[in-house]
Amino acid sequence: MKLFLPGPMTLLLSLLISMVLLRSDTLRAVQASGVRAPAVSHGVARWKAPRVADATQTPPVHHIQAGGTTAPPGVAAPSSQTDPFAPVYLVTSRDTWQGIRGLARDAVARRDSTGTPLVISETRADRLGEISRYVHVSERRCGGYFAFPSRAQAEAFVSADRAKQAMTKSLAAGYTLDNQATVSRWLPQVQEQRLYDTINHLSSYRNRYFASSHGKTSAEWIRAHWQSLAAGRDDVTTELFTACTNCSTQPSVILTIQGRDLPDDVVVLGAHLDSINGSNPYDPNQHAPGADDDASGIATLTETLRIALADGWQPRRTVKFMGYAAEEVGLRGSNAIAQSFRASGVNVVSVLQVDMTNYKSGAVTDMKLISDYSSTELKNFFISLFDTYLAPMGLTRSSVACGYACSDHASWTNAGYPAAMMFEAGGPNGSFPYIHTPQDTLATMGESAQHSVKFTQFALAYLGETAKTRGKVTGGPAQVLPVQ
Repeated sequence: MKLFLPGPMTLLLSLLISMVLLRSDTLRAVQASGVRAPAVSHGVARWKAPRVADATQTPPVHHIQAGGTTAPPGVAAPSSQTDPFAPVYLVTSRDTWQGIRGLARDAVARRDSTGTPLVISETRADRLGEISRYVHVSERRCGGYFAFPSRAQAEAFVSADRAKQAMTKSLAAGYTLDNQATVSRWLPQVQEQRLYDTINHLSSYRNRYFASSHGKTSAEWIRAHWQSLAAGRDDVTTELFTACTNCSTQPSVILTIQGRDLPDDVVVLGAHLDSINGSNPYDPNQHAPGADDDASGIATLTETLRIALADGWQPRRTVKFMGYAAEEVGLRGSNAIAQSFRASGVNVVSVLQVDMTNYKSGAVTDMKLISDYSSTELKNFFISLFDTYLAPMGLTRSSVACGYACSDHASWTNAGYPAAMMFEAGGPNGSFPYIHTPQDTLATMGESAQHSVKFTQFALAYLGETAKTRGKVTGGPAQVLPVQ
């Protein structure tokens, strides 16, 4: 079809008319709604919505009890994955809302099952990067929100919250430290070079952004690589989890090792597979290598899986290794899986989250246990694991609170499952300084994966002492190939 190209005078006249009409329409809309015109502060366009006060006033707060509905209504509109102006509905803490209120509107106050004050608000897809940057710079942490394509889904998520149950109930599995024979055999087998190779490969993509072709391709590579580690094992399956309505084309990856004695008890090890550039967050061609955040977490899982399968290990409980899609834009992939498991009645007995494992600078401890929004008993179990297996190596630990929805363990906690997270040491002034930038590379971590070795050893201890050992597969899996 031949394009119609108007003359210069026609173009100029059309442009002037459009600008007048747009300004007139904008002013009428602002006056009609009572919203002040956007004011620019620090380079950010800020909204002022008439319902903002609801977030801090008592009357609108609903005290939500644990339980309730499990399946949020509604399906994401197709345009929500590509339209920068598509509405996105956030669930945040009240404190985070106070910092992002210029970037969102129509806020209503809610509480989760623990009584924590939350806020549901509406923003636009192209503002998520600025919101994430605020959380990182001002709150010195990651995440900070759950994201949904409709307000109904956000409301259903909060109404069905089971965080209190997950954080306070006793672990059904009743874990004990009695599998030293397996764990002690595994720990010396961790290879720093293999961790480096996986991080190097994943950070070689332009990005792993959830709405880019690279985000889909990198997820498919993870699935293929994990599957290659399990070659010859008929008790191991891999899949791409695509039942996430707002994850665009990026799937999550799940590898399952079938349990022999307690197959209905499920142990989860997870890390997110996407990456993002906070300065250019909506561009599918953004440069976001994400070496630490969170190629290092995927590498940790991959090396854990390699060692267990190469050993011919058979678990008593079913184990699922998971690479979550779209964590950087509101914990979307992990939430979709956790809610799906909850709706299906899957008995997840514990969840380990590894999100950033390869940075340490200065006189800090080797690992930090995330102290909030996690299962109390599972955190105590993590401490026992560390003190039994890693402390004798000279490693040290501490704890830190990371706030509401800081990583994918929060999805499992909300769904009522016991979850906890070990986090990298960071530096004296906080966490990795190059997060969400093009400088999140192996080069800025000393061209080394030595710190991920420690987390792999912790993950191996967790795997051996939660899933336990049923026996060995004769001959083990096929030969493990190098990362391509």
